[in-house]
Amino acid sequence: MKSVDLFCGAGGFTEGLRQAGYNAILANDFDEMACKTFSYNHPEVPIVCRDIARLSVQEVLEKTGLRKGELNLVVGGPPCQGFSLAGRRMIDDPRNRMFLEFVRIVEGLHPHAFVFENVSGIQTMQKGEVVKAIVAAFEDIGYNCEYRVLNSADYGVPQKRPRFILIGSRSNEKIGFPSPTHGAVTGQARLFGDSLQPYVTSWEALSDLPIIEQGQGDEELSHSGDYFNQYQSARRGNRVPGKIFNHRATSHSEKIIERYAAIPEGGDNSQVPEHLRTKKVNVYKIHSEMPARTVTCNHRTDLLHPKIPRGTTVREAARLQSFDDDYRFFGNLTRKAKWVTQDDQVGNAVPPLLARAIGLHLKNKMGW
Repeated sequence: MKSVDLFCGAGGFTEGLRQAGYNAILANDFDEMACKTFSYNHPEVPIVCRDIARLSVQEVLEKTGLRKGELNLVVGGPPCQGFSLAGRRMIDDPRNRMFLEFVRIVEGLHPHAFVFENVSGIQTMQKGEVVKAIVAAFEDIGYNCEYRVLNSADYGVPQKRPRFILIGSRSNEKIGFPSPTHGAVTGQARLFGDSLQPYVTSWEALSDLPIIEQGQGDEELSHSGDYFNQYQSARRGNRVPGKIFNHRATSHSEKIIERYAAIPEGGDNSQVPEHLRTKKVNVYKIHSEMPARTVTCNHRTDLLHPKIPRGTTVREAARLQSFDDDYRFFGNLTRKAKWVTQDDQVGNAVPPLLARAIGLHLKNKMGW
């Protein structure tokens, strides 16, 4: 099973597909730090680090040694803000460029299937007309399309992260979507033989990581080797055994620490005493007994550790995204640099366990 990852970012989709048995044969992104992260973690996968508009189908075929129609799968999540439509059709507008480049590559490679992923809010853009236009664009190049919003927590990710997933195939049969493996399992459900495993909670994901206070940590630490559950054991990885990367906490002022300490688990900045409040409300403290909220690109200031009054580290965010401990992220922690930050790479990534579930489902349905 061979795959190509467009707009690959840090490589979350490729990582999940790797775990599902796929062989990534090419990736593309324009950001140098994202490409560095991808290449470090997937050294066997060639990556073209440039604007997709300057990536030709012929170059992809030459680099992969494939002919049109031989590839199994193309995946990608082009940015889709501000679509410009004419009725229900895409038009040649700069705001549509990234999406149309994705369509161009899919048409040229003509894979057996593709996966287009995006934010769940894409369904309501322009009262649903954007999704209709997206589907029409793929149908025009010969694909049958199905789409659904999948919750990452349903597939073992310790995070309630909804993602819009559109699957297109050359098959006339319905492909469908992977069945959930996790859920809110009650005692009654277990009594009647429910096959779902309980959601992985944020504390089940984080509790074995080295305890560091604000301003502490490092880009490379040694792990104790202890783990307390199956999820933690599975996240050890085998690239660099015993190592944890990117576990460095932001320094906070005493007033910010006091404010963070006052926020209850599962609560936000509006619940602190009035003298500690700011105009910013979207600061959330993770509830340790539930999957986390969506990890964003601002997690070090907006998504707080459930037990320690500080923002989450890149490693903690990566754990909540289901990356292995030895999956290393490169780049700055601030946005003063030209390239995307470590936070951006983690926050924008497809959770590997969600990608793995999609890959295994396609493998089964497509007979690969």
